[in-house]
Amino acid sequence: MESSPPDLGEDRGALAHYSTGRLTTQQAETVAAWRERLQQDEPLPGLKHKGPTLRTFYNLDDRPPASCSDVIAAAVQRFLEQRPPDPLHVVRYHYQAVQAQKRAGQGHYSPAAPIHQQVSFYLTEQLTAVYEALRKSCESAMVALIAELEEQAAAEIPDHDPDTGEVRPPRLLAGLRAMTVRMRLAGRGLPDRPIRITGGVIARMAIDQAARRKVDNVLLDAVRYASDVHDQPHRARRDMHRLRR
Repeated sequence: MESSPPDLGEDRGALAHYSTGRLTTQQAETVAAWRERLQQDEPLPGLKHKGPTLRTFYNLDDRPPASCSDVIAAAVQRFLEQRPPDPLHVVRYHYQAVQAQKRAGQGHYSPAAPIHQQVSFYLTEQLTAVYEALRKSCESAMVALIAELEEQAAAEIPDHDPDTGEVRPPRLLAGLRAMTVRMRLAGRGLPDRPIRITGGVIARMAIDQAARRKVDNVLLDAVRYASDVHDQPHRARRDMHRLRR
C-alpha cells in the first residue's frame, strides 16, 4: 500500500492513499466512462438542477460533486460491504493478472493484461482496515491451503514404494510430493507459493464489478461517499485525459 498525506483539501479524518496499479483495457474504458460523465454539466438522477442564481453567484453547475478517486473508493466500499471476495479468489485474480502482464511483455497480448495507466484513490480509515484485513488474509489462506495439500500429498505418496516395498530416497520423495502440490495449485489457477497482494488488486476487482452497473448509479454512490468524507466538494478536473498504456 502506498500511504501519504492526501492532497484533497478539507477532509473528515485521515485518508489512506492507494494506486490501482495498471488497468486492463476494459477497466481503463470503465474509468474513462466515469471520468467523462463526471465532466458533464447534467444532474444525476434524483439530484436537483442548479438554476441561474447558483450558477451566476456561486459558480455551481450540475457536474457530479465527486472526483474519479471518489468513484473508485465508493466502488471498493460497495464491493467489500455487499459480498467480500474469498481470499483465494483474490490471490487467483492477482496471479492471473501478473501472468497476463508477463505474456504481454513478451508480445502475447490478451484482454486480461493490465497495461494501462494506474489511477490513485483514497480510502477512509475504517474502509482501509477492512481492505488491509482482506489483503492480509490472502497470504494466510495460501499458507493454510499449501499445508493442507502437502498433508494430502504425504498421505498419498508414502515413504515406501507400494510396488517394491523399498524406502524412497528422501530427495525423490520430497520431489514427488512437491510436484503433486504444485500441480494441484496450478489446477486451481494459484501460484506455487504465497505471494504479496499489491494495494490495487482489490480495487481492480471492484472496478470489474462496478462496470456491470449503470454509470449514473455508480456516480451516485461516489457523490454519497464524497459527501461523507470531504468537507469541500470534489469535482473532476476538466483537463483529465483518457488512460494511456
